[in-house]
Amino acid sequence: MFKNILYVILMIFIILIVGSIILETFPQLNPLWEEFKGIIVNLYESSKVKYGALATVAIIVAVILAVGTNRR
Repeated sequence: MFKNILYVILMIFIILIVGSIILETFPQLNPLWEEFKGIIVNLYESSKVKYGALATVAIIVAVILAVGTNRR
């Protein structure tokens, strides 16, 4: 289990590094990224109002687990 937690932390770090490099290389993607962040924040806030904070976090964790365990 400890190995899995370290793997998740490493993958988040790699995604952050690659994303930073992509946004530095292609600055024209910054407005698109800002719009995407705005949509995600708006979705989170509306979900928090409708279902509550605990249920929203549970939904996010469930979606991440569903995507992470999907093996084809």
